[in-house]
Amino acid sequence: MGFRLEERPNAEDVEHLSALSIGHFILAGVALLGAVPTLIYGVAGAKLMDEFGSDLSMAMGDIAGQPGADPFGGVSDTMLQDMSTLVTTLIVSAVVLAVVSAVHLFVVGWQIRQRRWWTFCYLTGWGECLMFPFGTILGIFTILVLSRPSVKRLFGVD
Repeated sequence: MGFRLEERPNAEDVEHLSALSIGHFILAGVALLGAVPTLIYGVAGAKLMDEFGSDLSMAMGDIAGQPGADPFGGVSDTMLQDMSTLVTTLIVSAVVLAVVSAVHLFVVGWQIRQRRWWTFCYLTGWGECLMFPFGTILGIFTILVLSRPSVKRLFGVD
């Protein structure tokens, strides 16, 4: 029947965890900013497809006022509409992925700051290694810092 002495957190661990949380907040901002060019180029591409749609169908062999078929057996307007749908889907997917990853990284930074959800933060560190180059650096440091026994005690993991 022993009792456990309450130990004070190591100043180095506290400093490293603070730096990790700030790094996650910054990477969340970078991930969110990654959606901006995708959105800009996507809107510009959709506008170009809309503007030059009639020229494209004419270039594919359609004569104005006469329905025609392309060499592949489809109607060029249908192909253009399908292409527009595909581009729109890809743009929306890329923007949603960027926003979801930014929110995820923000939550990880917040949880590191609160010293909770050790497993979630640790596994995110492994996943961040795929986000070259900044995520790789942050992911490696996240793994190294969260693997320390003293940091695990701060999170309440034994």
